[in-house]
Amino acid sequence: MRRIGQFLLALGVAVGGFVALTMAMHLGLAGAPWLVNVALAKLGLIAAGGLMAGGAVSMRLAKRREQRQLGSRPAP
Repeated sequence: MRRIGQFLLALGVAVGGFVALTMAMHLGLAGAPWLVNVALAKLGLIAAGGLMAGGAVSMRLAKRREQRQLGSRPAP
């Protein structure tokens, strides 16, 4: 579960970086009005945030599960 969280975090960073790069270079869909390009950029940033939040929650749940398993083992 921890690997999934790390993957989601990395994917969110990659998506956010890609959106930021395209915004900085003033790139967008050819022939689309500027409002559509702004909306797509906002959706991309929201998606990046959602991926990073999902990854953080996944990693937190994995850590909580790991701590619960360590606490429930009998002492040797």
